[in-house]
Amino acid sequence: MWLFGVRILEAGLHHMRIEVETTHFPRLTKWHVRRTLKWIGQSDLEGLGSIRVIDECLDDPEYVKLPRYLMGFTYNGHHLRKMKDQPAQVVLYANDIYFGIPKLLMASPMATLKVARTLAHEVGHHVIATRGYIYKPWEKYKPWDGIRNPYEEKMADAYASDVMERMLKWGLTDYWDGNYQSAASLEARAHSLNPENEDAGQCFRHAMEKLKTQDPSPLSPAEREWLIEKYNPMPMRTGRLLLTKEGAVGKGQHRPT
Repeated sequence: MWLFGVRILEAGLHHMRIEVETTHFPRLTKWHVRRTLKWIGQSDLEGLGSIRVIDECLDDPEYVKLPRYLMGFTYNGHHLRKMKDQPAQVVLYANDIYFGIPKLLMASPMATLKVARTLAHEVGHHVIATRGYIYKPWEKYKPWDGIRNPYEEKMADAYASDVMERMLKWGLTDYWDGNYQSAASLEARAHSLNPENEDAGQCFRHAMEKLKTQDPSPLSPAEREWLIEKYNPMPMRTGRLLLTKEGAVGKGQHRPT
């Protein structure tokens, strides 16, 4: 934009084209994608022309004919590499991503996190295809030959886990700020996506205990009654401690809104 004859550049903004062609909650889907992009480093999106969301994976005609529980797997998404006449693209398959999420929770963080894990995984593939590595230049990947590389899949999963880990850290920030309801909500969802994430599980239990005595309580009378009389925390499986307040958020990190 121009201000008094001087062009002002809006730093840090990445104008990503989002093409939502799904019939499965299209407006909510676009909202989930936009929220997810705020957790992904802008430099990792360089060279990615668009994110396209469609209903089904059309490459497997047998797959679309059967319900997901019979197939035993979901496609979720795919990264299309840069071609001579078109930039790279991430394609998400809405019916697969939203499988198992009740309609009443389509606007909840649960749906956002499902979108986030798939989108981040595919962005991980894009990062590998663009610069040749995710974390260190000495990472070695086989040239793409149409067959999935187990090592590349593992590293794309690691990239996605790092994106989800940022949500855990912001949940810890809410905890230290005294916003125990938000902390419990974030950590419950982070733990549901990765049950081995004991940090998220432990933070959730701490936040729930704090909610019992918080005054004034952010909970409704019915929620508070359930928490006090029926909530039964899982026994802790490890002796790991919560991060300190100083370690909850790294220096220079920006919290998405």
